[in-house]
Amino acid sequence: MANSMNKKKKVKISGILTILLCITAIGIVAALGFNIYKIKTSNTGNGDTVETEKVDNEYSNEKYSIGNNPTDINKKYFKELNEAVKGKDVKDENGNTYTGEEAIAETVVKNFICQYYTWTNKDGNYDIGGMQYIYSPKQSDFETYTLYNFYKDMDLYLSKDGRSSLIEVKKVTINNVSRVDDYTVTYTDGNGDEQSAGLPCVNVEASWEYDSDTKMNASEIQTSATFHVVNNNDRWEIGGIE
Repeated sequence: MANSMNKKKKVKISGILTILLCITAIGIVAALGFNIYKIKTSNTGNGDTVETEKVDNEYSNEKYSIGNNPTDINKKYFKELNEAVKGKDVKDENGNTYTGEEAIAETVVKNFICQYYTWTNKDGNYDIGGMQYIYSPKQSDFETYTLYNFYKDMDLYLSKDGRSSLIEVKKVTINNVSRVDDYTVTYTDGNGDEQSAGLPCVNVEASWEYDSDTKMNASEIQTSATFHVVNNNDRWEIGGIE
């Protein structure tokens, strides 16, 4: 009699466990199905997207992005570049208005200057700012030049004074913008051979100032140049710096 009752209890418990397992399995399947549905309907170009950083926002567009660790002035100038890429006019601090390709060229130069000549946001001499604005076939040459010239002592300054005491561009002034029908860019190709290309160009004369809160001697560092901004397959890039 006791054995019979124990068997009934076991059967009853077993049945309850089976029901619980079934309910759990159904819940898991439902949750997985819901997640799969969310993934398929998110960030596909149809309907709502997941809240992630958009590709085309105030700090990026189809041609350029702001880069790592931007300073406040860099953010300001990149917003101007964004406007120029969208075909809008850009007015500088001196009240000069630039349109079309000239607007893109002068804002490319301003962004390059405040990324390349600013060291307070760098981790080492390998962290070369503004490379995206250099004429792409010439980037390897420019990187090598930078490592052995302007950036060669950066690691020493970083270890001695710390990043916050290094140079930071606080303002860029565009002094002149002029169109050139053809500018010859020279560069070294992957085989080590020198190549050249004649491209439409906008010359941009610019000068810039550094923040006074630095332990570096800013008076001995470059503060002006003429930038030859060339049209590389409808993307404006710096082909030469004088």
